[in-house]
Amino acid sequence: MAGDFASATIKALVAHFNILMGVFLIHFFVHNDRESSFAVFFCANLYGGYKIMNDLNKYGFDGHFISEYQNYENERAVYPARVTAQMGKVYTLLGEAGTVNAIVMGKYIHNTKGTKDFPVVGDFVVARNIPGTDQAEIIQLLNRKTEFSRKMPISGGRKLHKGVIDGGVTEEQVLASNVDQVMILCGVDSNFNVARLERYLLLAKRAGIPALIVLTKIDLNPAYELMMEKALEISAVEQILSISAITGEGLEQLDSYLQPGATIALLGSSGAGKSTLLNALFNESVQKTNITSQHSGKGKHTTTHRQMFFHSSGCMIIDTPGIKELQLWADEDDLELIYPDIIEWEQSCKYKNCSHRSEAGCMITDKIESGELSREKYERYLKMKTELKRLSERKLAHKASMGKKSKNNVKSMKRGH
Repeated sequence: MAGDFASATIKALVAHFNILMGVFLIHFFVHNDRESSFAVFFCANLYGGYKIMNDLNKYGFDGHFISEYQNYENERAVYPARVTAQMGKVYTLLGEAGTVNAIVMGKYIHNTKGTKDFPVVGDFVVARNIPGTDQAEIIQLLNRKTEFSRKMPISGGRKLHKGVIDGGVTEEQVLASNVDQVMILCGVDSNFNVARLERYLLLAKRAGIPALIVLTKIDLNPAYELMMEKALEISAVEQILSISAITGEGLEQLDSYLQPGATIALLGSSGAGKSTLLNALFNESVQKTNITSQHSGKGKHTTTHRQMFFHSSGCMIIDTPGIKELQLWADEDDLELIYPDIIEWEQSCKYKNCSHRSEAGCMITDKIESGELSREKYERYLKMKTELKRLSERKLAHKASMGKKSKNNVKSMKRGH
């Protein structure tokens, strides 16, 4: 009897020691770099309460999220999970027992301040199974490491304001989260658009996410290198790859990006070839594809919802629906991320209030006349600058409106008491 008691006591002490060591090491290695992932994995083994993390670690659940989850570990019957798909208001989670469909309920919805507070594919969440059902409830969103966002698309009432499209709700929409790399796909057919590429790059760089431009369908255009040269004129371009998902040409260039534990998001307009590339990478048909119209260059929305796919390399690939309208969600200062040369030239201009149009000795005019800066690129810069200035005005108006509503709600509550 005494022996059983001693044995139980020793086991309890060992368990407590493991817990303390696990928590200590988790805090010590919470730097989010892949080199420390093994250490985090080891910590999870020590701490019995974090057993699920052993499985989620390979899906991106690193020290950042382990630290975040500690705040909720003592809540009843909860577990961490990753959002792998979203169809309307129903989410698919990958958690301790595999996949489960989940929803957000009253308290969560009440505590949200906007669209960006709702889960998206790539998020890690705290979930709890709903008793008597085969569904789960998402009770908390863990703080994101990265998020690729745009302004909410305009559903109606659009108008032109100083040459840029204006209207809709002034609110941020997150398209994918906790992404390590975005691949911006663009066909070398009539889908090709330098201005669109610049917009994607601005949003990626603002989010701090490495961006790779992938020119697709090179089997359809023998002169695709001319389009690559145009894309290389974008100052913010780090690397451009050209591929054909149909013939397989150039696909081996993507291998170095398919790293274990990495999350990649495929972005692009309809008809850019995202689904075709995904099928090629998996050597099977995991997504439906449609033929792009040769007349309009537009593709149909083959992908109708965001979904995460798990590659044999150990990486995760998020496929997104074709983006018809990429409204910017950024600040005017962010223009330096993709137009550093133009901004430097403007600041170096000899005239403080120069219009950069016809003044003799203007730095911008000189660069255009010498061919170092194309008139088209400068016009794109001006248009984006006008758009971001207008967005800033709308953000301030929206903030003021929300503040007024909040004050009115407080007054109503006081009158009710």
